[in-house]
This record gives sequence, structure tokens and C-alpha cells, in this order.
Amino acid sequence: MTPKRKAKKLAPNNSNQGLIVIVFVSEVSITLMLSLSAMNDIVTEALNKIFSLLSILSIALSILIVLLQLILPEKLMIKQRAFTMIHSNSILLAWGIATLSTIGSLFYSEISGFIPCTFCWYERIAMYPLVIILGIATLKKHHYAWIYASPFSLIGLVISIYHYQLQMFPDQSSVSCSTEVSCSGSWILEFGFVTMPFMALSTFLLISVLLLSPQIKK
Repeated sequence: MTPKRKAKKLAPNNSNQGLIVIVFVSEVSITLMLSLSAMNDIVTEALNKIFSLLSILSIALSILIVLLQLILPEKLMIKQRAFTMIHSNSILLAWGIATLSTIGSLFYSEISGFIPCTFCWYERIAMYPLVIILGIATLKKHHYAWIYASPFSLIGLVISIYHYQLQMFPDQSSVSCSTEVSCSGSWILEFGFVTMPFMALSTFLLISVLLLSPQIKK
């Protein structure tokens, strides 16, 4: 009798399985990256609108605070109550604005991929310390924090004003700007005039007004 041959079991092809897994993971990764990229673009566009509106509001509030403080009679009850509330919380408000600005700038550079130019870095150098300085002043209730905080906000204001006009009139030569990222270019342009230096300008202005307004004597 002829001996029966045992049927051979087909061994799984590990290389094929590995290839399938690699292709599957790659497809999932690409899909996830595209989704995150699309979501990132949507979030960035939304933040552009929000920060642009906030920057315009900051300019309006700064002008309004200064004008009301200089124009309205000192004995007017509404003025006394309004400015008492503003002045008693000026350090806390300035800290909140500086913190929001810092988070926004980090989002744009680290998540949205906007590369900061030289003047953007100068503005950051003036803004970031305010988060720590005003934060400590808020916790310790140092009402004289304006003495060592206002120089940062005023220097940042001057830099951002120069930076903004450099964007508005790009044909002029820049005092200090790297060749890698143009200081006259703009990652953002909302409503035809709001750029990132404009946002920085409005932030430094409002912080400066909040810090110096309690010191103004009519």
C-alpha cells in the first residue's frame, strides 16, 4: 500500500501581513494628518478673525479710557465708579491681556507654522516677561508694578508701531531684519489693515494704558 501523504499547512506569509499593516497604518496616518491640517487651517482662520476683532476693540478701549479720563469732570459719579473699577483691577487685566497675547503668538508659530520675523521676536521679548511680572504682581498685590512693567509695554509699543508702518510701506529699508523672513511681509491680513504687528500694537497700547492710567492726574 502506498503511504498517505500528509497535507501541508500553508504557513502565513509574515512579510505580506507586515506590508498590509504598514500600508494600513500609513493610510490612517495620512488621513489623520490631512484632517488635522484641515482642522488647523479652520482654527487658524477663526483665530485670525477673533484676534483681529479683539485688536480693534483694544485700540478703541485704549482711546476711550484716555479720553474719558482727560475730558470728564473728576467729580462725576459715573467716572469715579468706572475708573475705580478699572484702576483696582488694572494689573490683573493687563496680565490677562499679556497672557492671551503670548498664547496666541505661540499658537501661530508652533501650530499654525507662521515663522516669526526679527521684529516679531523683539515684540515677543517685550511681551513674554509681562506674563511673569504682572502675574507675580497680581498674586502679591503689588500696585506699583507699573514702574517695572510699563517699560516693557512701551518699548514693545514703539517696536510694533515701527513694524506695522514697515508693512504698510514696504518699499523702505528696514533697520534690522533677517533675510530668511521678511519683516514687511504678513501672515495675516484681516479687514484690509489688521496684521500681526497691528495686533501686537493694540495689545501693548492697552496694557500701557491700563498700567499708566491710574497714575494720570487731571
